[in-house]
Amino acid sequence: MRWPSAWEALTAAGTIAMAATTVAVILQNRRQHREALQPICVLVPENGTDAVGRRDILQLQKEPNDPNKYFSICCDLKNIGGGPAVKLRLRVTFWVNTTARFAAELSPLGAHEIVAGPLRIPVFVGKQFTEAEYGWAPGEGWDLWLEYEDVFGNVFHTRHTKTPQQPWVQIGKGSIPPSSVAEVAKP
Repeated sequence: MRWPSAWEALTAAGTIAMAATTVAVILQNRRQHREALQPICVLVPENGTDAVGRRDILQLQKEPNDPNKYFSICCDLKNIGGGPAVKLRLRVTFWVNTTARFAAELSPLGAHEIVAGPLRIPVFVGKQFTEAEYGWAPGEGWDLWLEYEDVFGNVFHTRHTKTPQQPWVQIGKGSIPPSSVAEVAKP
């Protein structure tokens, strides 16, 4: 092998290595950019997250001249992430009546934006969720779920639970687990 041919082979190998490194750096930068713009939405309770504070987070709300009923979530909604949260949805599920699930669509939430509570979820009383169940629901076990997307269409969720034996905030990627997504149909 001649010296120029060996030099050309080494130069070609170096060029290929530089191209591979450049591609790896570009992919890493894209991933870091997406992570930097990831929203993280949480509920911030007014009275803390200890056992006593969690007890009063979910409350009943009925306006005197309004025939509708609501659950009032005594929390602020905060996006502690670096990017906006779009397609934001708040859901409440119960441990006893597992078929009763209610949800509310919320406005998009900018990075580090706070929406002052309380938040409201409409309740539809009927065959699947009776007036009596509405009355005792806040005293039973419940989970509050936030589901939202980032600007790239990636889906995230946050779970908040009444039980003090679990962390107040549990964050996950993807949609809310299937056992938690069914909703009570309007009567």
